Amino acid sequence: MLEMKKLDAKCHKYLSDIPPKHWARSHFTHRAVSDVLLNNMCEVLNRWLCDARDKPIVTALEYVREYMMKRIANVLTEASKCDGPLTPTATKIFAVVQKEANSCGVMWNGTGQYQVNGPHGFQVVVDMENRTCSCRIWEITGIPCKHVVAVLYDMSENSIDIGHVENWVHRVYKLETWKEAYAFSIKPVPGRELWTKSSVTTKLLPPKKIKSAGRPKKSRRKSMDEKEEVSVSGKLTRKGKTVKCGHCGQFGHNQRGCGNEGIGEKRKNPSEATTSARATNKKGKQAAV
Repeated sequence: MLEMKKLDAKCHKYLSDIPPKHWARSHFTHRAVSDVLLNNMCEVLNRWLCDARDKPIVTALEYVREYMMKRIANVLTEASKCDGPLTPTATKIFAVVQKEANSCGVMWNGTGQYQVNGPHGFQVVVDMENRTCSCRIWEITGIPCKHVVAVLYDMSENSIDIGHVENWVHRVYKLETWKEAYAFSIKPVPGRELWTKSSVTTKLLPPKKIKSAGRPKKSRRKSMDEKEEVSVSGKLTRKGKTVKCGHCGQFGHNQRGCGNEGIGEKRKNPSEATTSARATNKKGKQAAV
């Protein structure tokens, strides 16, 4: 926290007002058997149910029922393809832990405690009787850390029966537990035209629609960039565009501010152009007569 205070005082002040058990893994309890800091699991479910929020209550409930029916079927299909003792995600995580355990050294004290030396001089104490480790990963997540796995390897080499290494993983990550959680199923329901009519006299009516004041808007709301491109008169502005002079052909100015008199055709005075046009029309009329 002192290092964070040096980097960002506002962030230090913000986290100081929140109990560490809500945001620091070092203060987590082992009750949840998870080290997840975010509520992504809830947000995933809410994301799929967004389309049903603005529907009537019966339609919304039918949407949830059909979604849960498909989800349970998909999980059962995926679980039937697995043959390991752990779930697919837990199997991937534990495989990485087993690989990292090879870099740890183990020393036994004659009881159920072990001293494990990790890379870069890191040292922890593993208590196999209470199933704890100084790094607290085993207690928080339920998956043995690399220090515990290194101890299990050492116990196996010294003829101590440990069974399968996966047996030391918490049961929430077992494939059997996953299948048990999705063992139930949701039965299909016929269409509404086949439903039994209710004998309840109460009729649910849609909520009253309150008409807002003023004329309803039909056009979509424009962004700030689109509003800046349109002027008060309704025409597109020239903001961000380069102006080309019609007199000299150069960029950066127009004919009115052009000072290049010798380049191109000199702009005629509006009064001279009008006089010339009248003379041309008069000559044309005389020739016709």
